[in-house]
Amino acid sequence: MHQPVSEEALKAAYQAGLYFFSPENLLTHNSGCIIEGLMDLGLKVRANTAKITSRDVSQPLTGVDAASLVSPPAAGYAAFVIDISHGNTYVPLDSLKGGRLAYLTNSDISLFCEIPEPYPLFAVHESTFAKKAGRRFALAFGPSNGLIAATEHRMDFNKRKRTALRNFRPTFSQGVRGLLDIAFVPRLKSRIDVEARLLPPQEYLQALMGAQVCLAYGGDFYSSQADNAWLSSKQPALYQQHTFKTFTEHAIVMRWDSWRFWESLMAGCLTVHLDFAKYGFDLPVKPEPWVHYAPLDLDNLTGSIAALFDHEKQWAEIAESGRTWALENYAPRPTAARFLSQLL
Repeated sequence: MHQPVSEEALKAAYQAGLYFFSPENLLTHNSGCIIEGLMDLGLKVRANTAKITSRDVSQPLTGVDAASLVSPPAAGYAAFVIDISHGNTYVPLDSLKGGRLAYLTNSDISLFCEIPEPYPLFAVHESTFAKKAGRRFALAFGPSNGLIAATEHRMDFNKRKRTALRNFRPTFSQGVRGLLDIAFVPRLKSRIDVEARLLPPQEYLQALMGAQVCLAYGGDFYSSQADNAWLSSKQPALYQQHTFKTFTEHAIVMRWDSWRFWESLMAGCLTVHLDFAKYGFDLPVKPEPWVHYAPLDLDNLTGSIAALFDHEKQWAEIAESGRTWALENYAPRPTAARFLSQLL
């Protein structure tokens, strides 16, 4: 386990500041949240763009003059962070001299991103079952300061509607949600009301803070292509993209992290998600089932529903513990401190 470094030591190591660079001039959610944390730590931060893509209710740097952070790339920073989320591929930037150089990806297909040594890659959706080569560090989407503030005054759990929210926006590559719409949600409806309306951002956030349960799983399934002889002989470049340093299962769940998971935790819902340990979801600090969230087992969805309602008297406690766990480990400040510590 990585040993953290004190905030005082981090401030000394990074007193020259950090620079964030996006080749597409569009930073992503994780860069925004880390920048928030760095600012909370009192460190200098600059970037080549003020544009950050995220969800409305999770948007980082809310109320911050992001334009004031923009300046041309220059030498002399303690570290340079290259956000390659949109291309999800290595971009050589040898011109940035004088500091540590790290890469970050928030891509849906971050699992396939590979960065040459010695540069570290900070990536979401990491799996303990499948790893490309290189120095990889798992990132969580995590809550922004704006989301934390917006959910500070939420409804007491026991005064909320006894309902489960399942208001996912339709997107491609969401096999997990499709499977559970077929095999899980219909059974769940026999035990609790399931709310499936699509809502605009502020109504959605209010619905979260007024509901007891939120279905917060996501992701898609991926099978190993190591034995695909046709792909290996006919399309070797594509085959190489599907080659991993380690791949220990026949199939895995990829693209498993989501804004919804963190929005649910922050809103104080009982958060329903696939079991982190069973499905190899990799985070620096993992949540514990029935302590911080309600786990689902695809092998036994009937048993998962039974367990969910067996724990009903603990729903409020689990919901509050989940929010506390997320704040302590994945709010912008602890996320930034861990990022800096790993970068050392």
